[in-house]
Amino acid sequence: MKTIFLNFFNGIKKNYKTLILAFIIACGLWVVISVLTFDTITNKINNIDVITEPTAFMTQNNLQITSELDEKVSIVIEGKRYDISDLSAADFTAEVDLSTVRGAGVYSLPLKVTSKSSREVSITSTSPELVTVTLDEIISKEFPVQGTADITLPPEYYLGEITASPASITLTGSASIIQKITRVEAQSTRHGNISESLQTVSDIIVHSTGGVISEGLTFSDDIVTVNIPIYKQKELPLKFEITNVPQNFDLDSLKYKINPEKITIASPDDTIDNISELDIGNIDLSDITLNNKTNILPITLPDGYKNLSGNNSALIEWAVDDYGKLDFYVPRENIQINNKPNNFDISLITNQLKVTVIGPSERISEIKAADITATVNLLGAQLHEGSQDVAASVQIKGTQQTCWVSGEYTVTINAKSLGSGG
Repeated sequence: MKTIFLNFFNGIKKNYKTLILAFIIACGLWVVISVLTFDTITNKINNIDVITEPTAFMTQNNLQITSELDEKVSIVIEGKRYDISDLSAADFTAEVDLSTVRGAGVYSLPLKVTSKSSREVSITSTSPELVTVTLDEIISKEFPVQGTADITLPPEYYLGEITASPASITLTGSASIIQKITRVEAQSTRHGNISESLQTVSDIIVHSTGGVISEGLTFSDDIVTVNIPIYKQKELPLKFEITNVPQNFDLDSLKYKINPEKITIASPDDTIDNISELDIGNIDLSDITLNNKTNILPITLPDGYKNLSGNNSALIEWAVDDYGKLDFYVPRENIQINNKPNNFDISLITNQLKVTVIGPSERISEIKAADITATVNLLGAQLHEGSQDVAASVQIKGTQQTCWVSGEYTVTINAKSLGSGG
């Protein structure tokens, strides 16, 4: 062992200059590495994204940021070289401090930058320190939807009311935007010539006092259908029927005017091609009187049809200025009872029946009471013991008659029960 130590020290004595040089170099390297690794440095980090996190107050009061936060943040950091030299924008967050917000408006708010890293780093400056933020109340409101279409039709067709489905939608957005909305339009994507009803998709266009709003809104329905009803139109003369006309009455002798004579209607299909006249109803002959020389009939159309002329009724004016009215007393022998039941003995109590006749003055003067007959039909009549009134049908004898009986009439009969064996 002694020999070993003697050899070691002898070696040192022989190479001491080399050892001293090695020691000096080692110390120098240690100083350089310490300076480069453990010294405190500053560094600038750019392009940090700005984020926002709504506060509880904002959530409770429907407040949202409506301005674009496209600003990038730069910071200067300080720390040991080995801690911060490789940090980048991804290692930091820049958040807007919204704690002071208490309502809608424009705010200059501070930015709070924090490090995501566990390393020791100090943020010495932030640029910008403040950002301008616009906050608004977010509301929802329902609006009716107006359907529109840029189309053309052949001459014989009519365009009905264009509607949208759904008929209304709810828009959600900034209160300042919602309050400026004037109407919501669903514009059909179909253009040009059409000749049949269509349902098409649409472009939703929101109009406001400042023009069309193209962003900042959400819709309760993203798809709105436009209904385009197409009708075929035609002008039709009006007609009506005169009812309860005796077989011997000359209907052509009764003249009248109808106003309007024609109307234009629109049909949802081609069935209108098979119609040449429009029947508007009936008038009972007995309802035509000299005290009331006009009748009014409503003009009604089937469901789906449209009255383009706008006339809701037609006025019928009877040409009866030279007509007269006379009362006649129909004698008992001209009153006939038909279909008498076997279980009753029927007798006529009425001795004469007063009736009113209307007709051309020169013809009505030729009529006599004996020319008028009354008929009672007991078929199906509910009879009871004793006297009762029953309806009578009255008419004037002769062919091609131009006068008629006005009004409704009854006669009184007596019914005496004959028992079930009658």
